[in-house]
Amino acid sequence: MSRWFSFSSLCLSSLTLISCGNGISPFASDTDPCSLLTSAEAERALGEPAREGQRTDATTCVFKSTRDSANAVTVQVDESPGKDRRAGFNKDRLRRDSVLVAGLGDGAIRIDSPPSLSRLTFLRGENLVTIMVSSIHASNLQASVMAIGRSAAERYGATVVASGIPPAPPVTSMDADPADRQTGAPSLLHTSPVTVTQTRHVGATDSTGPTKSSTIDTGSLVGTWQAHALQGTTKHNYLLVIEQNQSWALSALTQFDGVLDAESGRWSLDRANTFKGQSWKGTYVTRQPDSFVTTGSLHSTWTKLDGDQPPSKIPPELWSLRNNTTSVPVFQLKSVDRALVGIWESTGTYAGGPATFVWTIKASAATDLFIVDQTRGTVVTKDNLVQLQPTQKRQRSLGIVATQESGFTTSDGKTSLRWTRLTPQPEPPQPL
Repeated sequence: MSRWFSFSSLCLSSLTLISCGNGISPFASDTDPCSLLTSAEAERALGEPAREGQRTDATTCVFKSTRDSANAVTVQVDESPGKDRRAGFNKDRLRRDSVLVAGLGDGAIRIDSPPSLSRLTFLRGENLVTIMVSSIHASNLQASVMAIGRSAAERYGATVVASGIPPAPPVTSMDADPADRQTGAPSLLHTSPVTVTQTRHVGATDSTGPTKSSTIDTGSLVGTWQAHALQGTTKHNYLLVIEQNQSWALSALTQFDGVLDAESGRWSLDRANTFKGQSWKGTYVTRQPDSFVTTGSLHSTWTKLDGDQPPSKIPPELWSLRNNTTSVPVFQLKSVDRALVGIWESTGTYAGGPATFVWTIKASAATDLFIVDQTRGTVVTKDNLVQLQPTQKRQRSLGIVATQESGFTTSDGKTSLRWTRLTPQPEPPQPL
């Protein structure tokens, strides 16, 4: 999206918090929006003479420049009953272009659209107040909207205090050698559209939901984190290990469950619980009791794992997160070559990058296929925002976009993952 906005385009693309033009507002308000600012304050914000505020509807007041009516300060108050304004407000807080403003009301954000627009929205209880400065002449719209926004907040009875960043909680690093966690060459998360997000901290407010801010103690990220996602019937588990030296390894485990038909050198895997189904197929050759070769959708040589033996190329913490239950859908019973029954491991490529495969095949024809790929990189701070930057430049960076008490949230703009710290399980007592 272009960074250059006109006043009219903002009205079309921004939140419906701003009413553009005359007409009936969908909001109701008991507070006169023109009472929250003075024409003198509007003049200082615009850097040119301004007219007295004029109400365009019950919720909106506009202070227009006397020189150019396109330059204006707009105030809107949303006090309509029966609306969940916090949900929409919290959603906007996670926008990549939003800046959280601490110490203003019960939560506040600023969204800048250079070079001609800046908008500030704050909560007071369940009500929303939005201040917008539109000017092609003003030199610092961000500072202007902040100044008049604080004045409006004081008149509205909202809290205006200095911001504070809470200290990061103590975090202990992993004792494991990062080299032991490596599973192939660095690759982007191909199994899910997850991208590095950015974690920002924020001062304490009464607003519920995730928060973000412009600073974060990267030392608080050191440790092992887990996340989960479900896309249709496909399960995704993620393991993120961040070391003291700010290097990180992100492993993604994708689990496909379904039904296997394998006889006479031909195999096909049908995804379970899908309307149209997704079928993989090919040929196979059994060479020895502990190995076989497949071609087609899966071109690989498979090695059998003994009993409860964990895969050698998958981090054990990630493997423990899997769902190992499978079931055969009714009326989809298939036959399986007995030589293929067991748990098998292989390496190969998936979505253009190196990956590790584990294939669980049961005599009932129920099957689970696990695909694991890994991305490596470094924690960096760019433009005052924390990012997980992959080693390979062709891959997109992940930014930490929000923090919670128990962890943080990452997003690629399409898919968000909420990460929580993985607590090591105590070792079972050894028999005497």
